[in-house]
Amino acid sequence: MLQVKPSINSSSICSLSQPLISVIITNYNYGRFLAQAIESVLNQTYQNFELIVVDDGSTDDSPEIIKRYENQLTAIFQKNAGQGAAFNTGIAKAKGEIVCFLDADDYFCKDKLEKVVIAFFEHPEWVQISHSWISVNQNDQVIGKGGKTLNTGDVRHLLLQKGRYAMGITSALAYRRTVLQQVFPVSTKLFEVDGKLYTESADTYLTTTVPFYGQIGCIKEPLMFYRMHGNNVRAHCDQIPYLIREHENMTAFINQAAQQVGLKESFNVEQDVDYRSLKAIQQNGVSLVEVVKIIKMSIEESIVIGRSPKDALERLLRRSICATFPSQGKVVLRLGLRGYLRSRWSEFKK
Repeated sequence: MLQVKPSINSSSICSLSQPLISVIITNYNYGRFLAQAIESVLNQTYQNFELIVVDDGSTDDSPEIIKRYENQLTAIFQKNAGQGAAFNTGIAKAKGEIVCFLDADDYFCKDKLEKVVIAFFEHPEWVQISHSWISVNQNDQVIGKGGKTLNTGDVRHLLLQKGRYAMGITSALAYRRTVLQQVFPVSTKLFEVDGKLYTESADTYLTTTVPFYGQIGCIKEPLMFYRMHGNNVRAHCDQIPYLIREHENMTAFINQAAQQVGLKESFNVEQDVDYRSLKAIQQNGVSLVEVVKIIKMSIEESIVIGRSPKDALERLLRRSICATFPSQGKVVLRLGLRGYLRSRWSEFKK
């Protein structure tokens, strides 16, 4: 896997054309974390940026916090309409050649923008960059790392065959604005599940459509902190109808993008191994033939994507439990595989 090892240091970056970066923070009721997110951008080693904060109808103290920085950022306040609408507002306002997203409960490492600029400079063919991240709790204590496997190059075949590739989370994504203009606007469609309305996932829309317009790249070092806390840990994780619909939406994004660039191939959601695992839970069990098929698909997917043995094993175990023991599968989705195994071990010791 190609790994960016910048050959240009911070002192020589001054000799380069220094592109303007637009950093878009989207916020909804994360006032307790928002100042840290803003400060992490303002304190970057690379200073040719504009900061756009889109507040999506917060009812907490977020507006007051944003106004403290009114001379250092562009603030936009809108009625609550979901992440996709907030993305669209920010992208429409952005003037930078490069656009970085930051969720208001996350924050950047101080050299993130500098290294993103270097990576795009060294790889003009890249239209999207993912990077690794460090997971922290609400008190900023490190609890893990993510993004160890990140794909590069032309990943259209992975999307059309497996429905996914290894990419970063929202705050670990950077784009050339020209490619965002090609897929703009981000989907804001509503869908109903069990009587509740949801908006389609904005980051999923970007990560599944942008690769059809160019190659993607990665920086295999952590450049942001992903905060895990009560409001975002495994949100909707065991709401099976919701998760199934999300995978169906993702399939629609992939096929629409493929059609728009003139490709005849399309992705069948039945080739999505996570979708098959979720359907097994919904059906309260499947045949042994289907269980074997899910296991085989999981192994094949990890090989094609290039996952680490540890990641591949974790996904295989999670999917196998979902397919074989549906009631336990919901617990795995809610607690995570490690949390599930710890809980089972605790019960065993009793």
